Amino acid sequence: MLVTGILWIAFFIINFNVVMMIPLLPFIQRDLHLSPSESGWILAAFPVVALISNLALGPLIDRFGRKLFITVGGVACCLTLLFTAASQSASMIVLSRAATGLFMPMIGASIFAALADYVPEPKRARAAGYVTTAAPIAFLCSLSMGVVVGGLLSWQVTVVGLAVVCATLAGLELTFPTPPQASLSSSKISWAMYKERLTSLSASPGTRPLMAAYFCWSIGVYVFLGLYPSWLVQHGLSSFGVDAVGSVIFIGEVGGLFGAMLSARLASRFNNPLRLCAVASMAIAAVIQMIPWGEGSPFAQGAAYMGFAFGRDLMLALILGDAMGLVEASRRGSLNSSLNAVYQTGGTLGGLLSAWLYGLNAGYFANVLVASLAFVASAVLLRGISGPRDRF
Repeated sequence: MLVTGILWIAFFIINFNVVMMIPLLPFIQRDLHLSPSESGWILAAFPVVALISNLALGPLIDRFGRKLFITVGGVACCLTLLFTAASQSASMIVLSRAATGLFMPMIGASIFAALADYVPEPKRARAAGYVTTAAPIAFLCSLSMGVVVGGLLSWQVTVVGLAVVCATLAGLELTFPTPPQASLSSSKISWAMYKERLTSLSASPGTRPLMAAYFCWSIGVYVFLGLYPSWLVQHGLSSFGVDAVGSVIFIGEVGGLFGAMLSARLASRFNNPLRLCAVASMAIAAVIQMIPWGEGSPFAQGAAYMGFAFGRDLMLALILGDAMGLVEASRRGSLNSSLNAVYQTGGTLGGLLSAWLYGLNAGYFANVLVASLAFVASAVLLRGISGPRDRF
């Protein structure tokens, strides 16, 4: 349980960091008088650098161990976040967010690889479910802290608070037991080794369709979620005010929390966790059809978003937990980092599509249609790999 708890903190940090700049940005704009382009650079700096860092770090994490990289990443992110809080110009914040994008994947690309190192396979799905409950909790905390603390005190308080949590993670990580020797790769770090790792993961009959399904899933999540709060404010619940929108998001993320917590118990009813993921992906595609038709109804929006979030976090827990069993222990860091890169790429593409589709149709029908197609594609791919496989 100690290992699971520490990895929960790590996953909380990853998700809190991703979301926190959205509610903090209005206060940063106010204090530093940012232009729209400067605001865009602040939001883009982290994911652009993190994508490259994820791809580069995987083999290094396999070679030197997950414990080392989570510890170093925690210390480094603490420093970059403190630098962010101390920044007095847009350029300094952009640089500090880029630096965070360099070091945060040290933590993110190690979490589920470390989980597989220390937790035996029969208990892995349950442990992964516990760890992924950090995502909806981080989402709720980052939004509430960003708005309340940023408005009442200062936007720097939230950033410094996350820096303290990163330092705490680094200290706790030192209590980790020595990693199993089999989890460390003995391969020499070289360009040829990088090429072999990336091509083998993308060509493997087990990991290739999983990565494709994860890519489709991440596109679907962000095509739907990207402009959903804006649509609620502007159209869906425009007559109810911001409080109603906040309640819908809160209730929905509670559903996500239950999805992550119940993932292992529900998966035990299937002979393969990915079979449940395929069912959940199809269910999400069906549930979100209620969104545009339920315009003006807080109950309909809350119920539909709760169903979406439940399926989203259930799938996240099972995909990331089950994926680590598809490769040898010495390649788990590479797979974890590749999945992170796939998620970021799909999320970026989905976010861009979300904005474009919302511009085409303000009723949110286009967003829901394209997101549903992505979820159906993910379900088909997951269904194709949900049979018996070799496990490690």
